[in-house]
Formats: sequence, C-alpha cells, structure tokens
Amino acid sequence: MNLKCKILMEEYEEQCRRYKELEVYISSLLKKAVHDADIEVMAIESRVKKAQSLQRKIELKGDKYNSLSDITDILGTRIICFFSDDVDRTAALIQNIFDVDTENSVDKRAVLNPDSFGYLSLHYIVSLPENKKHPKELIGLKFEIQVRTILQHTWAVINHDLGYKTELGVPKSITRDFSRVAGLLEIADDQFVAIKKNINNYSREIKEKIADNKADDVLIDIVSLREYVRLNANMISLNNEIAEKQGSRISWIDPQSYVEQLNFLGKTTIGDLQEMISENKSLAVLLAQQELNGLQPDMIPSTAGLRFICRAELLNKNYPLEKIVEFINLSVLNDSRAGQQAMSLMKMYNKICEEN
Repeated sequence: MNLKCKILMEEYEEQCRRYKELEVYISSLLKKAVHDADIEVMAIESRVKKAQSLQRKIELKGDKYNSLSDITDILGTRIICFFSDDVDRTAALIQNIFDVDTENSVDKRAVLNPDSFGYLSLHYIVSLPENKKHPKELIGLKFEIQVRTILQHTWAVINHDLGYKTELGVPKSITRDFSRVAGLLEIADDQFVAIKKNINNYSREIKEKIADNKADDVLIDIVSLREYVRLNANMISLNNEIAEKQGSRISWIDPQSYVEQLNFLGKTTIGDLQEMISENKSLAVLLAQQELNGLQPDMIPSTAGLRFICRAELLNKNYPLEKIVEFINLSVLNDSRAGQQAMSLMKMYNKICEEN
C-alpha cells in the first residue's frame, strides 16, 4: 500500500461511522419522499463501501483522488422502480431534495449512442443541502444514487456477473448479445408504461360510467368490480346497512377474488350485479345479521355486501348443497371447511325462514 492509499484509508476509518449514519438517514429520507410522492418502488437499497473494496479502488485509480471527499461512491444508494416513467419522477424528487453534483452525475440514457443499446440508468452524485432539516454532521458528504427500472436492474446485474469476471472482458460478439437483450428490455419497459396508461384510462372510463349509472353493459373484471364497490350507490347502501346494524365501520378490502365467484353465479356484467342486489338485498342483510350476531366487530370489510349478496343468490335460486359447497370452496380452498360453511349457511337460512 503506497503512502497516498494509506492516508486515504486512515481517513476512511475515521469517517466510516458518519457514512453509516448517513446511510440510515438517507434510506429513511428516500422512502418517505417516494411514499409522499405516491411513487411505488420495488426497492431502495444502500451500502457503505467496505475497506477492502475501497482500497482496491484507490490502488486502481489513485491518481484521481487527493482526499476522501473526491471518492463520491463510498455510500451508494439504488432506487429500483417498476416503470420507466417513475424513474423520471424519482429523478425530479432527487433534484428537489439534494444538492446535485452535475459534473459527476450521469444520465446514461442521454449519453448512449442512438444506434446502441446498453445500461440505461441515472447516476446522481449528491449531498444534503445546508439547512436546519438535516443533521449538521452529515451535510457535505457526497454519495451516489442510482435510479433504474426492474428490467434495467436485471440487465445490469446479469451483465456485470457474466460480462466482467475477468479483466479481459468478453468477445465483441457476446457484448453484442448483451446489447440485443438490452434493446428488448428497453422495448418491454416502454410497453409496460403503455399498459399502465391503458389501465388507468380504462379505470377512469369505468369510474365515469358507474358515477353516471351507465355501467350496465360493462363486463365484470378486477377494475370494474373495484370501482363498483367504491362508487355504486346500491353497493354502498348495502354495506352501510350491514355495518350500521353491527355498529361497525367499513374497512376497504380489494374485491378481486369475487370476480371468479360472480362468474360462477353467471354474473358477467355490472348490470347483472345490479339486478342481483335488487333481488337479494333483504335476504343478504338478514344473513349478515345472523352471521355477525354477537360478534359486534369494530370493522367490517367493504366486500361484506358482495359476500352476503352472493350467498343470498345461492339460496334464493335454490342451488343444491353440492353447488353451494363448490361456490364457497372458490374462496376457502378447503373441501372440509367449505362443507362446514355451506351447512352453516343452510341452517341460517332455515332459521330466517322460520322467523319470517
């Protein structure tokens, strides 16, 4: 180890604690920032470079560094996004939160030749700005933030693992293969963004139809059923009636599992569901009272109305016991439990018939 390397490594030992504190602080700061901005990310990862790794870096590129502050990736943080448009949104957050060292930051999407494919990622060198919000002892420490999509991350990890195990690298033909895969992943990233936009547009269209009570011909799927439970006056009224009789509040639960159950009952459109509520609401409320009697739950799920409407449909349409068991087994996935619940449902129904 030469003298310069020794001096830098001694400085690293002195400053290592600060970088570890910075790692914890930055991780928390970034998680809060993406959450507040409603950006869903797959992961936020970080690491402080180990002494052995830093020493190798200094010995390899020692002429570049006069002090430890010249080494800008002692702390490295990586944000892995689901979609490429979220990379841009995350980039805007980073530029707003941190002081960015533009000279040492790289947008590899911009520098890559237009006829080439490769590692598309954002690399920021940043530091905490001087203000009262941040710990004084951490201000001024530079660190790296990488922002990439899941597919970009996959390509980079595999490329690094397979392409750079030796200092000699790999033949150009193999490098070209990596680039071809990168091009495919880039297209896939674009397609995922397009699909997300189409789903959002579809969701907005469904919301408008349900709000205007013009959704009878809309097919039941995860999106339409979700918006129906959120917005339809009949479903909201049914849930409220069940909740009020129990003195409970309603807690949102995604109704996607009921798409299959409604299909089992032959309900394929929102209009079919509307008709089913109209025909079965009274019995559904009575079934809810019987099942929840004495429990007095603080919360009932927003799927309660669907649960009891479906069961009321089975009973009012005189489904045989084996079909009721088959229906219940769609959700419980256990023949014995489904049988027990079916028998319990029949007993509740018989009791309701006797009392009314």
